[in-house]
Amino acid sequence: MASDLLIVGAGVVGLSLALELKRRLQEVAITVIDKEARAGQHASGRNSGVLHAGFYYPAGSLKARFCREGNRRWTAYCLERGLLIERCGKLVLPTREEELPALELLFRRAERNGVE
Repeated sequence: MASDLLIVGAGVVGLSLALELKRRLQEVAITVIDKEARAGQHASGRNSGVLHAGFYYPAGSLKARFCREGNRRWTAYCLERGLLIERCGKLVLPTREEELPALELLFRRAERNGVE
């Protein structure tokens, strides 16, 4: 089988890359290989399954933008395919009064980063 592109690693990054490349370059033959018999057997299969909102990252940073966009894309991907996704939100609580300023900072950062 001939292939134009080879992606090594069938984890979340490798498979997401293959999917996005195929969407953009439909005529290109893409092959994904992995040392394991099944996809997602290492780090990708061991994560907590959380879509982060992006409020921990500096306001306006590339990391915050990618986090927000990744969250939006994963949500859309699941909804388009009828995959279960639980949008339960996140609750951040201070345990001491002196933590309130840090919580306020986190809230302001979330606002600036466009977190809903």
